[in-house]
Amino acid sequence: MGFKMLTAFMISRSHCRTSLITSVIGLTFFAAACQKVPLLAPSGSTIVLTASQTAISASGTAQLIAQVLEPAGTPPHSGTHVIFTTSLGTIEPSEVETNVNGRAEATFKAGGANGNATITASSGGATASGNNAIRILVGTAGVGRVVVSANPTLVSVQSGTSTISAAVQDINGNPLPSAAVAFSTTAGSLDVTVGTTDANGIATATLRTSVQATVTASVGAQGGSSTGGGTGTGTGTGGTGTGTGTGTGTGTTAGQASGSVTVNVAGVPTLLITIPTTNPIAGLPSSYTFAVTAAANNASPVRDVTVDWGDGSSSQSLGAIIGSQAVSHTYQSKGTYLIRATVTDSFGNTAPASATVGVTAKPQPTVGLTAPTATPTAGTDTLFTASVAPAASTGTVITDVTIDYGDGTVNDLGAITGTSIPLHHVYEASSVPPTGKTFTVTLKATDSNDSTGTAVAQVFVQPQTQLAVLLSATATFGTTTTTESFTATVVGLGNAVVVNYFWNFADGNSQSTSSNQTTHQYPHPSGPFTVTVTITTSTGATATGQTVVSP
Repeated sequence: MGFKMLTAFMISRSHCRTSLITSVIGLTFFAAACQKVPLLAPSGSTIVLTASQTAISASGTAQLIAQVLEPAGTPPHSGTHVIFTTSLGTIEPSEVETNVNGRAEATFKAGGANGNATITASSGGATASGNNAIRILVGTAGVGRVVVSANPTLVSVQSGTSTISAAVQDINGNPLPSAAVAFSTTAGSLDVTVGTTDANGIATATLRTSVQATVTASVGAQGGSSTGGGTGTGTGTGGTGTGTGTGTGTGTTAGQASGSVTVNVAGVPTLLITIPTTNPIAGLPSSYTFAVTAAANNASPVRDVTVDWGDGSSSQSLGAIIGSQAVSHTYQSKGTYLIRATVTDSFGNTAPASATVGVTAKPQPTVGLTAPTATPTAGTDTLFTASVAPAASTGTVITDVTIDYGDGTVNDLGAITGTSIPLHHVYEASSVPPTGKTFTVTLKATDSNDSTGTAVAQVFVQPQTQLAVLLSATATFGTTTTTESFTATVVGLGNAVVVNYFWNFADGNSQSTSSNQTTHQYPHPSGPFTVTVTITTSTGATATGQTVVSP
């Protein structure tokens, strides 16, 4: 009868000990039976079930302890059999024997699942179930807080890229790895819409946007929304969800949390170019105004303003203009030019501006040249009259004047001005053919704007007459003498002058004078006499003239 009862009801070792004391006869039989049948907690015993963690990742583990106590509050016999069960994941081992302290230990493994794991322990009639069971939140079911941040939180409108980080924590504040995070944005685009947290519980996404965007990271079902500023908290059966950034979030159900962050776009400055009210003059500096206006929202400091003047000159950096700045530029040639400028701020935002300016030609100096009215002869002085004045109302001055006489002679007259400037020149006989020649004379004046004015005149130069002396005589008769008056006419002198007249009267008398006229008395009657005169010019040339007189 005793054997059957042990087998049917799987008595505990404490009962085995009682049977052994009261029935010495069946000692061998009972010992064998106790070795084959698991020992269970006696009636009235209790099991207290605990876990090392109440929330773990989908790939995490938790240590389980089932503490068995008999009604008297003492641990049962070592080796009491305890069975663990779970609604999610696995327990290894699922059946454990207690140690001398009445504790049975096992390991809960999530195994990649997400959800609520309800874990029970039982031994005989003692159980830890219902309200006494333990619950472990696994994976996203254990989420308690999502902290969302952006780097940077202010981006350029041209290259608006920000890294969004969602730090997921479980209900105990520990990082939650291997959790799926859903990213969404109110503007722009995200490179990923669902990410997975790393070992540190962080999932990332890249936002690209040109306008303000609010990015929300959610774990589990949508846990709420974020607007406004500060940190947000969400509450639910599964814990609390917190999002840092620019808003507040509210969790609505267990295992749900979200957070948001707002990424703003740096405003773009504007640039305006104002050209001179009157057209600039080529070669003269003129002033242009560049006005920079900061963006109304999220303004960034101006880094530089660059300008292309449109005339082939190198691009010019104007630096970090604040407000308006006048800039001088000189166009060297007349024409229409497109000025293009760009303002760049510290975020790399750029804004262009342009303006068209018409440039007038350089004003020329006023130059005049008058040739002689009489026909000059080669070798003689030729007089020209010139006038030179700078262009009116330009602020320029004459820097140089040259004259080209057309015969290969060019004279630099320097920085002369005036209304009646005499200019002398001698056309050499060697440059004038027997038929004469017309020479083109050019007067050119240059001013401080490197502008030139020219005047042209033509003059016909006749060939030079050969040096010759024509000698004439006039007689005045007396009773015994005759007075002869001589006149020497010289041609072909050019610019030379006669410096000496040597008279030979052919009667043994001679005379030198500086005048071309002289007188001489002869006896009457006498002759005839061949009178000669030899001239010497200032250039050393000589010529002789003759005449015959009969006093």
